[in-house]
Amino acid sequence: MTDATWFRPNVKGVLLFAVLVFVLLCFMPSPTHTITIGGDAQSETTSWPWIAIVLYGLLAVMLYPISMWAGRRMPKEGAGVLLTGPLMIIPQAIVVAGLVGGILYEPPEIHRQLERHIFLQGNTDWGGGCLFAGTVALYVAFGFTAAWYLVLKMKESQIPSSFGRDLLKALWILKFHIGAFVIGGLAHLGYDARVTPNDFRNMFLLAGVIYVCSIVFVVWLSRLRPPRWARLALAPLFTILWLIVGSDGNTARAGQLVQSGQDPEWQPRGARHRMMLGWHQACDGVCGGDK
Repeated sequence: MTDATWFRPNVKGVLLFAVLVFVLLCFMPSPTHTITIGGDAQSETTSWPWIAIVLYGLLAVMLYPISMWAGRRMPKEGAGVLLTGPLMIIPQAIVVAGLVGGILYEPPEIHRQLERHIFLQGNTDWGGGCLFAGTVALYVAFGFTAAWYLVLKMKESQIPSSFGRDLLKALWILKFHIGAFVIGGLAHLGYDARVTPNDFRNMFLLAGVIYVCSIVFVVWLSRLRPPRWARLALAPLFTILWLIVGSDGNTARAGQLVQSGQDPEWQPRGARHRMMLGWHQACDGVCGGDK
């Protein structure tokens, strides 16, 4: 092949390559830690799976030209579709979860400011609390981007179709967003075993309901055919409503100082927090829980 332009970096190819490398890293074997205790001394030895690392590295190198080639052959779309579409799911997740769960959020036991980041407070384990904050932030971020992506991809058809057909089309458009939501949302449910409120499970179910309502709402808007700017403005309506209601706390743990594994008290802070606690009670009543 004499023309090497297929090998040159392009935006879609780079995003696709980043996604593939992230998936490879998720499946790469972890190093083995061996702790040896002799008398009063303790030593730790770390064994890296060098063969697997080399093989994964070679595979990543091979995936680069393939990603650049595939990126150049993807259909040309606007910047809005690219920024809210499937190729940005993992990059956005890394940025949002890293900034919120790893940098911005701190459990209130550390800074003693109970009203700080109250929307993100949940799970009493410090590590679990940071994961919860990052997870909730991702639910909100993708509540906006998925709704906007659906608006941009739902093209107006001259051939009349039923609401059910349009709804199936919307689900197909969002298949990668839905897959990422299910996989990511179920990843940390094990933390719920440490405290009575099932914060991860119940917020996963709430985000699922919000996403379903958003999809139905966007499909309904597309059938009304208002201007695109109006659809983009209204699309994340249910996510915005959640931000308003949850701003006084999403969980029973919000606004309380608790030790790791300690059940927070069931104390509504106000009308909005009472609504959120009602959601937790409903989920626990259906799916199991002591509250």
